[in-house]
Amino acid sequence: MYDPRLTSPGSIMPRYIWLLDDKLDISTTAAKIRAMRKLGVPYPKDYDKIANVDLMKQADSIAGNLKKDKIETSSDREIIALIAYMQRLGRDIQGEPKPISEKK
Repeated sequence: MYDPRLTSPGSIMPRYIWLLDDKLDISTTAAKIRAMRKLGVPYPKDYDKIANVDLMKQADSIAGNLKKDKIETSSDREIIALIAYMQRLGRDIQGEPKPISEKK
């Protein structure tokens, strides 16, 4: 996100430098969890009280993995939240397993 052209020459994707600099605001996480529960999102009861703890565990893990690849960033930056979001895409919603049809 710092400079997409470094990894994909010819890319027209713009730079998103602020994602590496801007601190993630987690002050409203609990309120957002409560609002989503009211809308039917199946968060466990009282999850709003521990959501930021889970968030920071995941963020620390992502920052640690980046450090192994010689990419230094703090675990409280917006880029970490974006990476966490992208890692979850398609994993939370699971449909019923479809039976394997037998070939005749």
